[in-house]
Amino acid sequence: MKNKPYPLYDVPYMATFQEFLEYCERSYADRTAFTFYRRKEFIQKSYKEFHAQVRALAGRLLSQGYRSCRIAVMGENAYEWLLTYFAAVVSGNVIVPIDKELPADQVCNILRETQAKLFVLSDTYRDYMDAVRQNGLHPDAASMQKDIPDWADDGRNRGFAVRELYAEVSPRPEDLAVIVYTSGTTGMAKGVMLTHRNICANCVGGTRNFNMEGTTILSLPLHHTFSFISVIDFMVWGAKIHINNSLKNLQKDMIEQCPTIMTMVPMMVETFYKRIWNTAQEKGKDKQLRTAVTISDLLLHLGLDLRRVLFRDVLGAFGGKIERIICGGAALDERYVKEFRSFGIQIVQGYGITECSPVVAVTRNHHYKDASVGLKLCNVDVKIDRFADAQEGEILVKGECVTQGYYKRPDLTKAAFDDEGYFKTGDVGYVDEDGFVYVTGRVKNMIILKNGKNVYPEELEFEWMKNPAVKEVLVYEKDETIAAEIFPDADFFAANPADQEAFFADVLADFNRSQPPYKNISQVILRSTPFPKTTSMKIKRNYTH
Repeated sequence: MKNKPYPLYDVPYMATFQEFLEYCERSYADRTAFTFYRRKEFIQKSYKEFHAQVRALAGRLLSQGYRSCRIAVMGENAYEWLLTYFAAVVSGNVIVPIDKELPADQVCNILRETQAKLFVLSDTYRDYMDAVRQNGLHPDAASMQKDIPDWADDGRNRGFAVRELYAEVSPRPEDLAVIVYTSGTTGMAKGVMLTHRNICANCVGGTRNFNMEGTTILSLPLHHTFSFISVIDFMVWGAKIHINNSLKNLQKDMIEQCPTIMTMVPMMVETFYKRIWNTAQEKGKDKQLRTAVTISDLLLHLGLDLRRVLFRDVLGAFGGKIERIICGGAALDERYVKEFRSFGIQIVQGYGITECSPVVAVTRNHHYKDASVGLKLCNVDVKIDRFADAQEGEILVKGECVTQGYYKRPDLTKAAFDDEGYFKTGDVGYVDEDGFVYVTGRVKNMIILKNGKNVYPEELEFEWMKNPAVKEVLVYEKDETIAAEIFPDADFFAANPADQEAFFADVLADFNRSQPPYKNISQVILRSTPFPKTTSMKIKRNYTH
């Protein structure tokens, strides 16, 4: 199919999690929804079985007195994590997903602020309960691995009585479903409130844009909204989802499960890209691979697609059947999109923010521009608050997926919206004549020079990251000039010994020649350790330089 506009996919409107689950069971009852390992046993759950277990657990929660309360969940990706989430929201409670990488004091702060009545956590993190008790907090505790399956079984065994309890509860679209704590790369953690309608509308909008049929592996941590929304988007399309509980097992899972589609963040895409070329170089086949890419691209232009034959070994590292990668969470350089397309893998870019549940725009299966993050969803309105004499400006969003505000923070909520009710994302970008959205940076990170020019550090960082000698980079203002702080790639310099200061002095000179004068970087600062990062592995921009 040619790269051009075409009708949206036919996905019915859903406004609550109950409607969502009923749709999935009605459409795909006996189809496999989830596969996972439990104590080395391979387990499969159909869409019908999953919905039945959610109902049983929801009824059991209600019978235990968990009504209209906060239920926190923390742990590695697991089937029981998903059971907990869905059972909590369909029983009229509010789920609070907690990042398992947070230190104990921050976990306690979240539990205290939300007044969580139940804390479900995996056995890996059960020691956190000691800190919780020491901080004077007393939520009920439940083991994700033991209690949640037992409670679901008990709910099923009690049958009619539990079903009656569940039938009494009917969350409305406007009811709060989840509180997601997010801090990003700057600022303090704040609780984003998302309703049933917010999340379900985002799911409907995303799946009308993009077909997600196939087999996938869930590897991104579920407490991130991008990861969770991808799960329910896959479910709308009846996909089979294998739950990966550790990135250490991801390669093994891919070989075994042979996914056709996966969700990743840019760091994962970049890692796989480097692994492909490093493997080819180690085998002395890097020139052969580059020649194959050139030949394949030429044949593809002529209408002959031999990519799955020419790059069988490359695709084999992903299980051999991979066709698409959905990449979100941060910007991805378009060169990766082009390179992976040459191998036979379509990278689909998207853009979102937690406060928008989270997807705002996503590339379509057969309509895309490599530098763009896609077309806005059909049920959101995107407006650009343009800067003076510029095409770009702050990205503003309005629609059913936009948050009601920040939990217990009316001050932050008021500041987050403009006078017309648009949410101010804090991201800088523009929309082209064809409706494609582009993101160029963050308002908070923007460098305003003495001559009045605006410089977006992310744009310059993109260019530096194209150099294989750069592992990580942060561009910022220093002494009224622009500096680039770099963590060099040790593997590159091991293979290409050189004086790093002299090497990067040459790179800097070449870089500045390629940029307009106001974007020139005055100094390069080399560092010996990686940058401090958030739990989602984004560099903390506000660390002390």
